Amino acid sequence: MRVGHQIFAALALPLFAAAALLMGTGSAHADYRFCNATSYVLEGAVGVHLDEAPVETAAPAAAKDATALAGGGKWQSKGWTRILPGDCQSIISGTLTRGDYYVFARSIAAHQGPTKYFSGNARFCTLPDRFEITGRENCALRGYNAHDFIRVAVKSTGDWTTTFREPRDYSLKQAQIAGAQRLLKDNGLRLPKIDGYAAKNTRRAVEAFQRTTNIAVTGDIDDDLIDELIKGAVKEQAKSGLNLCNKTPYLVWAAIGVGMGKDDDEISSGWIRVPPKACTKAIKDKLDRNTAYYVYAEATDDKGGPVWRGSKRLYWHGKEAFCTKTTRFEIRGRDACAARGYDERAFMRVPTDGKQLYDMSLE
Repeated sequence: MRVGHQIFAALALPLFAAAALLMGTGSAHADYRFCNATSYVLEGAVGVHLDEAPVETAAPAAAKDATALAGGGKWQSKGWTRILPGDCQSIISGTLTRGDYYVFARSIAAHQGPTKYFSGNARFCTLPDRFEITGRENCALRGYNAHDFIRVAVKSTGDWTTTFREPRDYSLKQAQIAGAQRLLKDNGLRLPKIDGYAAKNTRRAVEAFQRTTNIAVTGDIDDDLIDELIKGAVKEQAKSGLNLCNKTPYLVWAAIGVGMGKDDDEISSGWIRVPPKACTKAIKDKLDRNTAYYVYAEATDDKGGPVWRGSKRLYWHGKEAFCTKTTRFEIRGRDACAARGYDERAFMRVPTDGKQLYDMSLE
């Protein structure tokens, strides 16, 4: 018997989740699988209640130093499992328990343009890299990110699949082709459209890319090609964007403001987790010389409280007011923050000087 769910995503600005719509479909494997019927490379995560979870799970193991289990709650979240376009991956192996599971997926940062999220309204803790976290409460105070997972009612103890889809209803084979097309564009090759059909222009673009790698020039689309395209897209993204580099020994939470001079075009968003002695890409793709970028950031101690250097709090701010919230947010406009139910912070302008890539140090 084939059972499962399909989930359609909404497009959102980087870092922020949007609502998703669920419909019914299925799979035929003795585990819980995620299938990717989109044109994006996805990373998936799952949340379970520990009293109801199966004994064996197949999500990636966490690095212990980066994901020490925190809290004594009965909930657990783990990720990320990469799912290539047109592919399926096992998330949980073994006999399932009937009941509620929670799922989340996002497109990888190597893609150009806004991040695509598959999200709902059930908050779980996450980390940017592989993680396994016990408890879903007080994520930020415990040093974690948080995302809103989708509840999936699993009605089988054997087979279950969650399939992630775009409004354009690709088959898995079409999704693989569309994924290659998107990644070819991410690598700077020109294609008129992403449609899931391997026409002549797509094959020519594949061959042109293959000539720049160690792959045999065949024009064929397979997982090896997808892997090389991802590597190329990662290199392209490294050439652009806004990186926040934390030079302190403390965890930093940051927010960004983006504006082009009109209030309706100005957006603030946060919070971005910047680990100690590390850099986090706050904005991907090329920075626009006609757009102003702003940052507000604050350091926190191991209990989630503010850090003080003598009598001064360790934070980075300026004179430009933007709206914020204590939880994850994306707010359009920067006027009348309090009247609209928001907090307000004084952001500093980032001196990008028209550069497509800018590294901002937080010291």
